[in-house]
Amino acid sequence: MKSVLAILVACSLAGVSLADSPIFFSEYIEGSSNSKAVEIYNNTNQPIDLSQVVVERYNNGSTTVSYTATLSGTLAAGDVWVIANAASVQAILDVADDVVHSEFTFYNGDDVLLLYWDGILQDSIGRLGEDPGTEWGTGTATTLNHTLVRKASDCTGDANSSDVYDPAVNYDGFAIDTFTDLGTHTNNCTVVAAESTTWGAVKGLFR
Repeated sequence: MKSVLAILVACSLAGVSLADSPIFFSEYIEGSSNSKAVEIYNNTNQPIDLSQVVVERYNNGSTTVSYTATLSGTLAAGDVWVIANAASVQAILDVADDVVHSEFTFYNGDDVLLLYWDGILQDSIGRLGEDPGTEWGTGTATTLNHTLVRKASDCTGDANSSDVYDPAVNYDGFAIDTFTDLGTHTNNCTVVAAESTTWGAVKGLFR
């Protein structure tokens, strides 16, 4: 196992900040009926080949994957990729990039979503192996019947899918069927080096 010190030194030499993730979920919509969507943000300085990106869904506390898909296409630097339910309202479909993987959005408030890039877990929504009953979170920042938008100051994906999960740590919560921010993501993040530059030299340490 690689030591924390070795990782810190390598990242420092490469100019990579451990605080910021290269790719993460930037929005989650659990709306009325089939109005559901997940937004993925590219926080690197290069386009990302989405054939290296895998999304997974785990239902009702199961640790057996219910749906997995490898994406396709290209996600530009600083841009978002919206995976939407094909039966969503038009306001979601108008900004959707991907309805081919509509089944990824067959979730309710008690299902876990995972995001991988090049085989490395980058972000998670929910706690793998836990069935919270109906939802994670409280108030408006919950995974059921709400929209979650990643805080502008939060640039770190939850790469530990087994830790205690509270959406309010990373996201601002909004009322059901709030679609205003979908299709763009504003943040104060430090751009992370992409696969073709220093991130590629460092990421192997996390395997």
